[in-house]
Amino acid sequence: MSSAAQNQPSSILQLARILPASLLDLPLSRLPLGPELAATVAGLGWLTVGDALAASPGDAANLADEAAATLRTVLARVLNDGLCQFATTADDWPTLRAQLLGPLGDDERCWLADLVGIDKPPEQRPLLARATGISTAELDARAERLRATLAERAAGLCARLHQNVVADLDANDGVVMVAHAGQGSLLHVLAHATDDPELGLRFCAFLFGNEMHLHHGALYAMSPRRFRRLVRALPRLLPHTRLPLPVDTIAHELESLGHFVPRGALLQILRSELRIAIELDGERGEVAAADPRRPAARLAELLGQAGRPLPLADLVFAWRECYRSGSRSRLQRLLRTSDLFLQVGPDAWALRADHKAALEAVHDNAEKVARQLQTLGGRHHVSTLLGDGTDERTEWLVLDHLAHDPRVRLLGRGDACAATHRQSRVLEGLLAAFRKAAGEVVESLFLSNQPGSQRRLVQRLLRHNRRFVQPAPDRVDTLTNWPFNDERMQRLLALVDDHLRRRAGHATATALKVLVDQTDLGGDWLTPRLLADVLRRNGPFELLPGDIVARRELALATSVLRSARLALRDAGVPLSVDDVLRARPELAEFAPCLHELLAGDPLVQSPDGVTFQLA
Repeated sequence: MSSAAQNQPSSILQLARILPASLLDLPLSRLPLGPELAATVAGLGWLTVGDALAASPGDAANLADEAAATLRTVLARVLNDGLCQFATTADDWPTLRAQLLGPLGDDERCWLADLVGIDKPPEQRPLLARATGISTAELDARAERLRATLAERAAGLCARLHQNVVADLDANDGVVMVAHAGQGSLLHVLAHATDDPELGLRFCAFLFGNEMHLHHGALYAMSPRRFRRLVRALPRLLPHTRLPLPVDTIAHELESLGHFVPRGALLQILRSELRIAIELDGERGEVAAADPRRPAARLAELLGQAGRPLPLADLVFAWRECYRSGSRSRLQRLLRTSDLFLQVGPDAWALRADHKAALEAVHDNAEKVARQLQTLGGRHHVSTLLGDGTDERTEWLVLDHLAHDPRVRLLGRGDACAATHRQSRVLEGLLAAFRKAAGEVVESLFLSNQPGSQRRLVQRLLRHNRRFVQPAPDRVDTLTNWPFNDERMQRLLALVDDHLRRRAGHATATALKVLVDQTDLGGDWLTPRLLADVLRRNGPFELLPGDIVARRELALATSVLRSARLALRDAGVPLSVDDVLRARPELAEFAPCLHELLAGDPLVQSPDGVTFQLA
């Protein structure tokens, strides 16, 4: 005990029985008194907190009113924080609510309830500012004042909450969710004592906004600004063409860009924001890989979360919100080709599993329409055959039935006819002509001999239909003249698809030929060009210039062009292919095809055939 305490037994000895000795012996020099006040109390001989508490009225009179008020506030805060170590820990929401809201005024309680979301979901800042008739800047100023008030009047509770959440963040390497809250911590108490599990996370994000950021149910050990900068930087750093990539490599590249991110937070952002899967590799450790789910499954998940049919525009918005980028045409193709989806309106899509009963209910109507089409012959509008009084939703359900009926061929815009031929007459004529030729033909000569009215259709069939193949430039043959029956074709497609899935999703046709030649599917007759053409026509692959074969769902050509356009936009001047590669080093492996891709892009123009600029 200090000398001042010994001179005042009636006061300081009573305090010593109540307060911990560590508080009474705490040096005043360690408190935030300021240089002038610290020199003043030192001149009075007050060296510890016990000295200040045991001071006589005469000594205290030597302090100015402002200095005395400052000293009193600092000592009160120290005593409050110290006593909180020995206070009974609240483990229920009513007690915590009283400790938190008790020191606040009525207006401050209302503001806290609106900003954090107590007893109701929190309001978004713009909506809350508009509802209260103030600007967002003034709203932020009020929030800052409220934080300062809570830090002063509920210092013990705020300190305990900060200590708990920092411990949870350290334990989970920079990110914490409700399930990660430590047993007995305030986050755990708030999660299980109220009907709002994320209430504690929101309190932390509000009180410690300069240190933490709450996003989609996860609290990150970084400020909102740092989080936004990181989320903007990661998509450029991790295009699908670079995956799979070790997580250690990603962290190192982020550090070189000035982003120092705890590993747990990085993994959470990769999973939740970029939808990147984290896999364990025996040689490279944790590896970031593309989402293993097919695009159709991810689109079905978005529809399932909505719980109702959505127009295509809303689905595109939801997809881009979740996965950062997405093509409208690609999503529309998924909706039309996958059996997971059902069109229930002119621009409304739903999950087929949610409408099984409705589809069964219109089965008799669809059967009736199919028989009428076979009897009447010709082209008819389905709504006309259904008769008056049929609602639009029933019409679309009947059209879905007819799309899976082998007796009917849909012609678009609600029209249908009987499927009297297994294939089109134009295709039948082409196959007959090739049987007469008994081998491959010169494409340009064959097209020139076709009637002008169907020349474009014939050209499209020769270049895209699965019954044909192009073994050499300007040469076309039927697939039946090559050793690809159904069994061998399925084995070839499975082999290539598995190979591409275990790598970056793309490879050159030459490399794939080496792979195929190791099986009985290859041979000297199988050239890289022939292999690439067969894969393009018959499998889920796209062919890029330079004979690069890629999985179609990656939309690799679109991704490469998007990155090249960004380089052209940032430069603002025409760039050559070499200039684009220097600006985007990640495109180096696509150098052989970049010139041809840019030349065929309608959004890019080339004034001299060598350099490119945005149109």
